[in-house]
Amino acid sequence: MVETKSANPPDPPGRTEAAATPSAVPFWQRALRARESGLVLVLIALLVLLAVRTDSFVTLDNLVVVARQAALVVIIAVGVTFVIATGGIDLSVGSVVALTSVATGYWVIVADLPYIVAIPFALLTGLACGVLNGVLIVVTRVPPFIITLGMLGIARGLALGLTSGSTQTGFAPPFLALGQGSWLGIPIPVWIAAVVAVAAHLVLSRTTLGRHVYFTGSNEPAAVLSGIRVERVKLFVYATAGSLAALSSLLETARLSVAQPSAGVGYELTAIGAVVIGGASLFGGRGTILGTVLGAVLLSVITNGLIALQVSAYWQQAIQGAVIILAVMLNEYRSRRSVVPTG
Repeated sequence: MVETKSANPPDPPGRTEAAATPSAVPFWQRALRARESGLVLVLIALLVLLAVRTDSFVTLDNLVVVARQAALVVIIAVGVTFVIATGGIDLSVGSVVALTSVATGYWVIVADLPYIVAIPFALLTGLACGVLNGVLIVVTRVPPFIITLGMLGIARGLALGLTSGSTQTGFAPPFLALGQGSWLGIPIPVWIAAVVAVAAHLVLSRTTLGRHVYFTGSNEPAAVLSGIRVERVKLFVYATAGSLAALSSLLETARLSVAQPSAGVGYELTAIGAVVIGGASLFGGRGTILGTVLGAVLLSVITNGLIALQVSAYWQQAIQGAVIILAVMLNEYRSRRSVVPTG
């Protein structure tokens, strides 16, 4: 008999609940698992603490600022979630933000193209960087850490070299509305981040492609034997990460009214931190979009809260790093306690 390869492989070991999606379990019950519920409690406690300790945090204007900042982090972190779920890493997203910002300034201000043309051209910058990352990783089999570290330098160098380190201003109000405007009282970046998060959740939890992403991260050799086109999966996740970094860059450029080659410094660490805080494993095969969103919101609240508390900028990074470590330790502890033996 001829053995055929299955298009739908069995559930990989260590896979998250997001990949399983049992239709009999309500969405809200699937969503608020141990990791996510723990993050919600931490976030609520932090909000209460900041509300008590400072009068400037819980104001409408400040909460809008936090929402805009968190939305940009969410968009980048969602793309990084796809990458980390496969067991990879993308250190280039911050530099892709800078290069896309420069490209946006060129197409919108210098070339003076219509927005319907200029915006897709700017987004293609991120897509091209992501595809190049994926191709190099698949073809050369060099670890993603090295490839994306190289892309970090290339993209940042191009952004600085093409502009000689200068910024670009002169965006028209219709473009600025993308980052500064609101709809139904909610900032436009928040709406866009919500659409991106929901779409990503559906892809990872409801499609064969999502199952393949998790299976590749759980056990790549077994995924290959099961007939999964692992190379295509990797190309998809890195292209997604690059595209979403470009989208975030576009919105940030509109929010700040300036295209700058220094944009996105440290964003890769923030995005990875949000994904890991959300419960993803850097070894692959585990992670949820809801967890990533909560992790991104938590980091944004911490950043804004430290400013509201007038903590010195010299100490802010140290405190943020400590909070990331503590949050990950808490999630790992809760995850181990919630493991149910299958044997």
